[in-house]
Amino acid sequence: MGPLLTNAGKDVTPFFQSRFFDFNKHNGFCHVALADGEPVSFYCSQLFDTGGMDYLNYHRMQLSRIYGSEFPVDPSWVCPPMLKIKGKVIYSGDALNVPGYASARKSLERLALISRMNLYLGFVTWRAAIASVGLARADRVGKSLGEVYGALHTYPYATRWLNLPPDRRQDDMFLFNSAKDVLYLARIEVRETVSASEASD
Repeated sequence: MGPLLTNAGKDVTPFFQSRFFDFNKHNGFCHVALADGEPVSFYCSQLFDTGGMDYLNYHRMQLSRIYGSEFPVDPSWVCPPMLKIKGKVIYSGDALNVPGYASARKSLERLALISRMNLYLGFVTWRAAIASVGLARADRVGKSLGEVYGALHTYPYATRWLNLPPDRRQDDMFLFNSAKDVLYLARIEVRETVSASEASD
């Protein structure tokens, strides 16, 4: 998947790089939408297990592994929802629309579709998962990308960096759904599909 994303003009984020994490067919997958045989939209998910640790401290541990002591986070800064998540967690990211294959609206609709596919498939595949989580830039969430990703909850300022890495922003937002949230979204999808089907009969 890395070469596909790179060829499409996107740097693979550290959370999906094999030098940091063992991203394989057992603990992760990506959906790729094609247009004329070319990959034009991407969305990836993988399973993490925080063990007895809450997600806040687990995420800090991941960041320390990736960025080392040169780029520390502020240990006094707490994103409250992260404290409530503990156990098996689906982390989603590396979302990308390749420009030039459709209008902005159509591209977002396509990305929303594969995002939902990832969301539902993740919880069907990893039934013990308690939440799906992700990070997104604040300006993108402000453009409704949180909704496109299927995130019912968004929380500002996921991490405060004492020394900001060159590939990160200080205002990343924490996006998350509980397993019950995802079931609720699925029920809405079914209801809307049935209503549309009845209207077309």
